[in-house]
Amino acid sequence: MKRFSRLLKALAVLAAVWASPYTSAIENGLTPFGAEIAGNKDGTIPAYTGGIKQFPTGFKADSGKWADPFTGEKPVLQITAQNYQQYADKLSAASIELFKRYPAYRMDVYPTHRSVSYPDWYLENSEKNSESAKLEKNGLYITGAFGGKPFPVPKNGQEALWDWEMHYVGTAQKNNVKTWLVDSSGTPILAAQFKSSLLYPYFEPKYEAEFRKKGPLAIWYQVYNDYAAPARLIGDTTLFWYFTDSADHDQQSWQYNPGQRRVRVAPDLAYDTPNPGYSGAITMDDIQLFYGKIDRWNAKLVGKKEMYIPYNDYKQQYETPASKILTPHFVNPDYVRWELHRVWVVELTLKQGARHIYSKKTLYFDEDGGGGMMDAYDQSGKLYRAGFQTTVPAYDYKVPYAMGNWFYDFNSGIYIFGSHPAESPGIFFNVSFPNDYYTPERMQSAGVR
Repeated sequence: MKRFSRLLKALAVLAAVWASPYTSAIENGLTPFGAEIAGNKDGTIPAYTGGIKQFPTGFKADSGKWADPFTGEKPVLQITAQNYQQYADKLSAASIELFKRYPAYRMDVYPTHRSVSYPDWYLENSEKNSESAKLEKNGLYITGAFGGKPFPVPKNGQEALWDWEMHYVGTAQKNNVKTWLVDSSGTPILAAQFKSSLLYPYFEPKYEAEFRKKGPLAIWYQVYNDYAAPARLIGDTTLFWYFTDSADHDQQSWQYNPGQRRVRVAPDLAYDTPNPGYSGAITMDDIQLFYGKIDRWNAKLVGKKEMYIPYNDYKQQYETPASKILTPHFVNPDYVRWELHRVWVVELTLKQGARHIYSKKTLYFDEDGGGGMMDAYDQSGKLYRAGFQTTVPAYDYKVPYAMGNWFYDFNSGIYIFGSHPAESPGIFFNVSFPNDYYTPERMQSAGVR
């Protein structure tokens, strides 16, 4: 009876928050972005009620940083190398491997908060997409989708991958973040500092008519990276365009090197090419757990399950200097908040005849649209690398921001802690760019050292 009352209350809140355009999803017990409204039967995952609505004390608008809405909370569970077997059904293979390797590793599990929220137009577009979006050209071309989650309830692995690649992180943003490598001896090294500018025409209402008109040539995402550190990379820039038709239109990539003073096409910045911004310790398609073209993989949607994933790491991302986070062998557990959430599980296996350093990847994506995890396996089937991407919603913009990440390489014993904004100016949304900003011509004219 209590559980039923909680569900009725949640539905009443949602009905007030989401007006008539979204009633069909709610009537089916789902949010417009396809997540289950109800909590789990144990009450350890609450019902979804629209995310964070009240801004916490200390929040400063347009500061590039977000105050912690859950400060003062204490862990409800601590998982250690001594008791992890009790919770193995809710742990990724990588999490289990970390417990096996490092006796001091632990996970502090906090109360679950479904803190993600979205703009009304995103919710409405997600409902529309659920009726019109489809995949063509062997799943490499997405049509009939704009401005929302393409497939709120994915039917197969390809749809789930497109959902992840096109998950909402705002319409346009500028961020300034640092990425660190910690070597096998425990020494932190600054791998890179980026000034990145990101534009998502797919999520810009003003671009909808033009986007739909272009069809296969529609660019859904553009990113311009400008290196600010270390010294050897200052002045290097990269530019990427990503198309809705990835069957006949590969990503367009350019690279500017101030020493050469020229822009060159960089088609190799894809797939398993070592990522230069992460000291080559992850592949290009490891960024954000999976990134880029999916044509080399068979994708299987395994289903949904409850798992412990990094979530609501405001303290780690916006308050804590890297010097406190970068402990030997693994990210300091004092600054990782774990929560129990439902995730979509997608299993990738390398297609016969395709080339990649991985033979398999298992991906775990938060059902509400936050971050997730990855397990990557080498050609012998041995666990090779792991990735974790946390969720720290920008509640004032209703962006379920999920960029902060860390990766472990189990062969070399190193790890990467990436996209950390605490010691940088931060992250800024709703920015605008000149019309020629995302062009190779501008790269050369703007190149300095």
